Amino acid sequence: MRVKVLFFGRVKEIVGRAEETADVEDGADLGSLFHSYARRFPQLAEMERSTVLARNQKIAGRSECLADGDEVAFLPPVSGGSPGVRDFSPGT
Repeated sequence: MRVKVLFFGRVKEIVGRAEETADVEDGADLGSLFHSYARRFPQLAEMERSTVLARNQKIAGRSECLADGDEVAFLPPVSGGSPGVRDFSPGT
């Protein structure tokens, strides 16, 4: 079966592209897909604990099974913001 894989942030830099189509075996799960990329790109293995996976635009666990035509996203940790940013909640 085939799935579309999207790469963001640091993962995109490591893989060298924003997306690609991957062939996976029937019964494959998100974890096995991630590990197949980690074997190809060893730097991804170092990011495994901090990379969030999504299936069809919803955060999903690594044991979630894939289906033909799924869209998978590898979402690395995000940093940013600025010290001293003011809370703009109503009433402040």
